[in-house]
Amino acid sequence: MPSSGRDRSRVRRSILEKIAIVRESLKPGITAAHVAKRHGIALNVLYYWRKVYREIATMDLTAAVGVASEEHSEVADLRLQVRNLERLLGQRTLEIALLKEKLGMAQDGEESHE
Repeated sequence: MPSSGRDRSRVRRSILEKIAIVRESLKPGITAAHVAKRHGIALNVLYYWRKVYREIATMDLTAAVGVASEEHSEVADLRLQVRNLERLLGQRTLEIALLKEKLGMAQDGEESHE
């Protein structure tokens, strides 16, 4: 019994496969219909993939890079701030320990004089 085109099971293709098929269909002298038939996909699906491919290719990636670098810069600034606060906390902890030690020595000295 011959199968209709709708009976075919769907093949899930990876993004790399889709890109390769789209690039193949964009080569000069090759028709989208030929590529679609060769890979067993509907022509409208190939046209959709090509549309998405063109949109991504023309997207302003510099804006996305700027946002990423701003976020990276902000994270780097926050890490530096944490390191400085940890250093400051360490200094204060040491100062408190030294003051407690001096205070203890002073109290011991007062007790021995009494």
